Amino acid sequence: MAAVPEGVSAKLEESGIGVLSTWAPQQFILAHKATGWFLTHCGMSSVVESLAEGVPMLAWPISGDQADNAALVSITLNAGYQLTEARTGSSGLRGLKRGVRPTGTVEAIQRETREILEKARGKDGGFKRANAVAIKNKIKTALKDDGEAITELNRLLVKVFPSEH
Repeated sequence: MAAVPEGVSAKLEESGIGVLSTWAPQQFILAHKATGWFLTHCGMSSVVESLAEGVPMLAWPISGDQADNAALVSITLNAGYQLTEARTGSSGLRGLKRGVRPTGTVEAIQRETREILEKARGKDGGFKRANAVAIKNKIKTALKDDGEAITELNRLLVKVFPSEH
């Protein structure tokens, strides 16, 4: 539903390295070795899919649970960065619990984007990438037949459906 200006789409096409699509298989793209970072609104499905592939995120929350998920990714898991200056509207420009107060100006968004991209290309970005890969490995271990996730799921099923086991 996005309206991409003609000049932008033409520039992208001419570059030979970009693609505009109305739909793309997100999990397939995240699993590709060329995917370095994932720019996401941070819906929970996107967070899980990204971490399951070990891909760190650039979180750009818009509504709903996205801001909480972005904080989880960028602060708790330290597997990504959160764009705070890109927020808009009365709720988006409220101060965050960690003391950040977005202004939402074009200049602030440009500054923050440059800072994040610089960090992502450096030592800090490497640390966040390593955290994303470590989470991927934990997910894979938990999903093995004898892993924690499958073991606990089976335990729940026996509890809920005892006569079938």
